[in-house]
Amino acid sequence: MMKRAVVVTGLVGLAAGLAAGQTGVEGRGPLQRAANGFEVQPLRVAPAVRGLDGFHKVGDWVPNGDASGRACDSLELSFDAFEQTGSCTGGYYFYGTGYCNMFVTNDMTVSAETDLEAGFRRIDFAWQWTCSGFGTETCIIGVFTQNSVPCEDDSFEYSGWLLDFGTLSCNPGGYYYANVDLSSAGTWPVPDSGTGSYALFFAQEVTTSGALLLATCAQPMLWATGEDRGDPSAPGTQGPLQLDDDNPSDGDHATDECYDYTIGECPFELGAAAGFWQERCDDPCAYADYNGDSTVNTQDVLAFLNSWNAEEAEANCNGDSTVNTQDFLCFLNIWNACR
Repeated sequence: MMKRAVVVTGLVGLAAGLAAGQTGVEGRGPLQRAANGFEVQPLRVAPAVRGLDGFHKVGDWVPNGDASGRACDSLELSFDAFEQTGSCTGGYYFYGTGYCNMFVTNDMTVSAETDLEAGFRRIDFAWQWTCSGFGTETCIIGVFTQNSVPCEDDSFEYSGWLLDFGTLSCNPGGYYYANVDLSSAGTWPVPDSGTGSYALFFAQEVTTSGALLLATCAQPMLWATGEDRGDPSAPGTQGPLQLDDDNPSDGDHATDECYDYTIGECPFELGAAAGFWQERCDDPCAYADYNGDSTVNTQDVLAFLNSWNAEEAEANCNGDSTVNTQDFLCFLNIWNACR
């Protein structure tokens, strides 16, 4: 069953002027706009998956790395529902601090230029961290991608990462946002056909078995992507349907938790505010020129060996989470093809 958002206009606090008010979903209150954001970064990240039995951490925590050391660090937006492009400005939408929605899934179709095999390296997203109203709470957010789309048959094959932001203040007077580059830790898979969905799961703890314990109260900020918001060149598109976790908030989705987020003003079709980026190397031999002298020769092999022996992030040639002999073989293959 799909639930429809009905739009009125009203004055709200924490908002950038007049905003759309939503009265079609019982118990949510008005749809507001907030322009006051606080940037945070995760302290550590860990791989996670979702199956039929829920979300689970499936690997070790690793420190949130610095991407500046990578040989190829040019990023390009593949999907923008985060307000990087488009003519609608003035902050994100949300449903007031009394609304809790700890698990959301929205569809995504990436731009035509996206490399479906390369994976997403960075995500930008925003959220309200309400907790229990005051004090602090540990904030762990799972970011996942999958091939199926919300409000249709679910593949239950989400793959992604847990982002541990440590202890955050509840209701800080605005929303939190993060621009998270996984650096050498890994990537998010791109949906096989370029169309699938992304999910955000808000948690406060990972149990000893790897399961996720729901946050006390949180919700994603809302934005949109596609031509309707005034920028035909905006990368990616999405529809108006989103799966929420509010009837009840139990860490799962039911058939009556599918909502139509069409509103009567730009950007028209809302969804959880998120943007995905890919790493792009215009020159495939840029990595082989390891010492950066514009010539691929034996000096680059020696420079790579020094970096590899020191286990520097840049020496992680194959993009997994470990610098080992596979990275040495990876570099040699690239170097031989480019010299």
